[in-house]
Amino acid sequence: MHRQRVLHLWFSFISLFPLSAFAQLEVPPDLKWKTLKTPHFEIIFNAKQQDLGLLYAEKLEKAYTELRSYFHSLPEKTIVIINDKTDVTNGYATRIPYPHIMAYPVLPGPEESLADTGDWAFELLAHEYTHILNFEPANGIMKPLRFVFGNIIAPNILLPTWWKEGVAVEMETRLGNHGRLRSFYQDATIRAMVEDKTFYTYDIAEANEYIPTWPEGMRAYLFGSLMWSQMFTEHGLHVAKDLNERQGGRVPYFIETPAKEILGMNYTAQYNQMLDEVVIRAQTQLKTIREAKITEVIIPKNNFISVTAPSISPDGKHLAVVTEDDASARSVKIITRASASQSFLEAQSSDTVEKFNQEFEPASQRDGPPTGSIQRISWFPNSEKIVYDKIDYVNRIERFSDLHVYDLVSKKTTRLTQNLRGREPSVAPDGSAIVFVKLEGGKTHLGLLSDTQGTWKERIVYSPAIQERISYPLFWNQDLLLFSLRKVDGSEHLYSYSLSSQKSELLFPEYKNIRFAKKTPEGLLFTSGQSGVLNLYLADNDLKKARPVSNTLTAFFTADFDPLSKDIFATHMTSQGPKVVAIKSEEWRNAPSELPEIKGLMADRYPEVKPDEIKVEEARAALNQSTLEDYSPYGYLWPQYWMPFVSGSSSETGIILTAQTSGFDPLKKHSYTLIGSWDTGLNRGSLVGTYLNQTTALPWTALAYKRSSYLGTVSNELNDYGLAAAVLPSMFWVSKYTNLQIGWQYLERETVNTNTKRTGPYAMLSHANYSKAGAQISPESGGGAYLGAYDYIAQDGYLSHTQFLAGGEIYLSHYLPKHHALMLRTNGVYTPDRVSAVYGVATEPLVFVPDSPLPQYILRGYKRGQLFGKNLAVVNAEYRLPVMDFYRGSGTDPLFLRRLSAAVIADGAAADGLFVNDVRSVYETTDMKRWYWSSGVELKLETTLGYVIPVSLVVGYYVAFNTPTGSEGVIGSALQITGF
Repeated sequence: MHRQRVLHLWFSFISLFPLSAFAQLEVPPDLKWKTLKTPHFEIIFNAKQQDLGLLYAEKLEKAYTELRSYFHSLPEKTIVIINDKTDVTNGYATRIPYPHIMAYPVLPGPEESLADTGDWAFELLAHEYTHILNFEPANGIMKPLRFVFGNIIAPNILLPTWWKEGVAVEMETRLGNHGRLRSFYQDATIRAMVEDKTFYTYDIAEANEYIPTWPEGMRAYLFGSLMWSQMFTEHGLHVAKDLNERQGGRVPYFIETPAKEILGMNYTAQYNQMLDEVVIRAQTQLKTIREAKITEVIIPKNNFISVTAPSISPDGKHLAVVTEDDASARSVKIITRASASQSFLEAQSSDTVEKFNQEFEPASQRDGPPTGSIQRISWFPNSEKIVYDKIDYVNRIERFSDLHVYDLVSKKTTRLTQNLRGREPSVAPDGSAIVFVKLEGGKTHLGLLSDTQGTWKERIVYSPAIQERISYPLFWNQDLLLFSLRKVDGSEHLYSYSLSSQKSELLFPEYKNIRFAKKTPEGLLFTSGQSGVLNLYLADNDLKKARPVSNTLTAFFTADFDPLSKDIFATHMTSQGPKVVAIKSEEWRNAPSELPEIKGLMADRYPEVKPDEIKVEEARAALNQSTLEDYSPYGYLWPQYWMPFVSGSSSETGIILTAQTSGFDPLKKHSYTLIGSWDTGLNRGSLVGTYLNQTTALPWTALAYKRSSYLGTVSNELNDYGLAAAVLPSMFWVSKYTNLQIGWQYLERETVNTNTKRTGPYAMLSHANYSKAGAQISPESGGGAYLGAYDYIAQDGYLSHTQFLAGGEIYLSHYLPKHHALMLRTNGVYTPDRVSAVYGVATEPLVFVPDSPLPQYILRGYKRGQLFGKNLAVVNAEYRLPVMDFYRGSGTDPLFLRRLSAAVIADGAAADGLFVNDVRSVYETTDMKRWYWSSGVELKLETTLGYVIPVSLVVGYYVAFNTPTGSEGVIGSALQITGF
């Protein structure tokens, strides 16, 4: 009887949830879009960026002509969207529901792992198109399965991440003259690990994972690319084609047999060979670099993953840095020395100016480690203010970089710009202007903000060619600007630009890869890769001569000069990530005048690639066959796949057969989900359909369903029908964390003897500003709240009543040990009218969606639906603590153990409704004065299953204090799948 009543409640319960309240909006609705159709691609781009669309079309056809030599199975067409909605360098590729690439075309910054790019559009698209070709094969048994089930049959999507990302980095490098296997950043990272003897600690299982220790999400890219480089070298250029096709005909996760057949060994043995080879190469480089005196550095002790971008105030009292902790939160920190004689290495006083969790927003698909949200800090001449850049949402769709000013006196932050798309700011000597890098898709500009009577006015003073990257501009004096310019061929030099004459001039042409220029009292400090290693150089004040002031085994990046101690503080690559280090005055002054030269770690494997004129002409000919038309979403919406599921029947005598499909157009202006099921025990079916429309500034969504179940016995049929539609107005003017939904719904319940209908408007307002990332086992700060109202209006033949939902949660960790957290939550439903308890909600005994901002009526220790009513209040408290980090797997087995945590919990609930006495098989009337309590302990094991699926197993022991027999202990377990 207990289980049957739960079925009766189920659709009443889901009708209280908002539709698509947290829908991801893809593009601004007011933009006009074009589609350029070439023989192998459909390129969709903003109509105002046609030059970018044509450039990407040419690069795509070039990538096609190059990559078809390395892969056998190619899709007939691939959709590519150029979506300039963010200043974060990113992109992704998938074949569900159809093969498509989402490219965010902003150029990488100079301190990212992607910094050493050349033809960025080609490298990005070659990388992403490699993924498309990787996912394409469906051979053997998979071929008829794809014919039946559609595009969802893509076994190679479920390969290890190092496999997929490694081959993509290999191709971005092999097909051009740059890429990560040629980069200063990756080579420096490897040398640091080899020098510190940590390189061998990264086994093949760990290489597949994001782990909140260095190198974080870069693992799969770094080790995967080295693995593929080794396989190409040992087994020839056909190895990608052979492995890809062979794996595309196999059941997912059985990946070792193709390796043994084609490589002659399993992947673990091949990986270990790669480690040996890379160590030999790195040790050879280290030996060469040591031919000159190595610059000693002092590394301050701290617990940050990275510390970068040092900037010292003109008066020498303050050092500002950008830190990233193990929860992926970037902060601007200002370290203040107590006296002029005290070193910043000894200073204890520090202020956190800005803390920004770059993992806060719900993760969309992405390809590549996340780039930093804060890049550079610059001081005003009075040493009382700093300006820095930060990427954040400017509306509920677009994320752009703006400038912010922090005042050390008032300790207040002011947002200086709105929607500027500016990064890497630097202040003029008199404080009246700020020079910065202006961003747009595929382009950079030299921008200037001038303070005119308290108002900052923007202008562009210089614009290089498309794909050329300006970085780290500065004022040499009030008229002369200096900046680095990286061109499509990968050359990077320092230039000056006169504001008065509007002319630019090349400086230090003999130096390669000049970055991070900084004006200091001693002259111009900059980084150059002249010796094959990024070292620090100091130029005289007339900008004619420069000399090295460091010789490092790894790399230096941003740096500044301490005017009091004469020390240099610089970002240095260590085996634990980039850290700000100190170079004492006597150390940098005695640096070698000539530095040993090395070539790239893998330079012999990737010689210079000269254009293949035949392939270039073929790509141009394909572009000449292209057609340009207005974007239309409708041709993409036909279902491309369906997924079958089998589950237990509610009748306990049969099974439920379920089929699901979904679809959307490339810009997600229209998206839908369809689910159909058949219950063999009831011999009846159910249907659910959802739709989201984002064609206007006011998105709207709709839901329709029909569900069959029963009451008491299978012959007592129960059918639920529902329709709902709602609009999703923007609440960004309130907060980026706030959502509102206003709609109308129709509900109908049909039994053998009765037919009950309800209809009316509803509204749901919610706010959630908490997140969990990195080493956190739980959100540690922030909280959320929601308020919903439903009004089922009076009319003939309809049940009339109102209903209100309210709740919230808060996360606390202040004064608690690191990564411990206290969660307090309450949820409630109030129905002021006299209606049956079945039109309320019921309690659930386990949490299947952790930390959800939506209502959850959790009462652990009791049975599912044991307490329900028209009015219900639930309170939950959890003290969460880490127990053990595993971060361990076995070779290429598709199971990786991540970490174990625990929680002490307490739940309470009261209802105006019914309590199921399962001992006597009766319903007992209960009211809000009678509370049902429980407490217990939980263990949570976090794993990665099948290489890509985050699965947590929760096992708990709970004591329910108010069961029909008194206190009763039970063991419960739940599987949680999050972030997939």
